[in-house]
Formats: sequence, structure tokens, C-alpha cells
Amino acid sequence: MPLTAIIGQKILCMHGGISPRLNSLEILKGFRRPNYQPSHDQIEIDILWSDPTTSGKGWSPNQRGVSFTFGADVLRKALNAMNIDLVVRAHQVVQDGYEFFAQRRLVTIFSAPFYCGQFDNAAAVLAVSEDLVCSFQILRPKKYFPKRRIQIS
Repeated sequence: MPLTAIIGQKILCMHGGISPRLNSLEILKGFRRPNYQPSHDQIEIDILWSDPTTSGKGWSPNQRGVSFTFGADVLRKALNAMNIDLVVRAHQVVQDGYEFFAQRRLVTIFSAPFYCGQFDNAAAVLAVSEDLVCSFQILRPKKYFPKRRIQIS
């Protein structure tokens, strides 16, 4: 599977988030393939594991123990440098299946409703039209995964 995808030269898709080293789309084209075990100092790690944060600006160490968290300020700067309108990412449970960040410049999509049987989260699927209009299909956990009582004898 690819680490990133570009839709219509305006929407950047990835698992995690941006990197302090990401200032051009050309960098993404230069990834070594296959790269089964990227080291902690490679941009690939950030694309897999970085997270947006509303609690600060700039870059900070990530509590996951790998990569960074990033504020809306550095996201806007990176997207402007790359001429990208939106980042679409996964990687974090969000209650409603999707959640915007930084004045809708980034959206987290989570596609597993009732995650691990512990969260009452919805899931979402993002559709992008030919003219790059985004829409969401929401999958509610109770509709698709009703809670069942299991009796153990």
C-alpha cells in the first residue's frame, strides 16, 4: 500500500500526518520502495505516526513515543508551501467518524465503528467527487454492531 496519495493535486492522504521535513510533494515521490522498516529519523515515520494537536503551536514530541504532534500553524505553512488544500488522515479514534482540524485544512477519518468493542464511536467513509467536493458517509455503531449480551455458563 502506498504511504501517501494525492487527489486532484489538492488533497493529500496519509495514515498519520505531516512532518517538519515535508515542504514539497517531490519529497513524497522520492520514498524508497519497498521500505519495510523505516528508521525513526525518516520522514516516512512522521507520515505514519504524527498527530495534530489543539494544545499548542509548532512541533512537539508525540506522546506515542514516536514522531511529533503539530499545531495548526505549521500545518497551514506546509500546505501553503505544497499548494495543497486538505490533508486526509486516519490513525486516531474520533467520536463521529470524522473530525476537522485547523479550519478544515485537515480531517481525520476513522473507519472502524465501535472500535475494539470499547468505544461507542461512529465510522466514516470520505467520498471525493471529480470536482474535489468532499462528502461523508457515517456508519453508526449501534446500527451495524448492536451490543449483545453474552451469557457464560
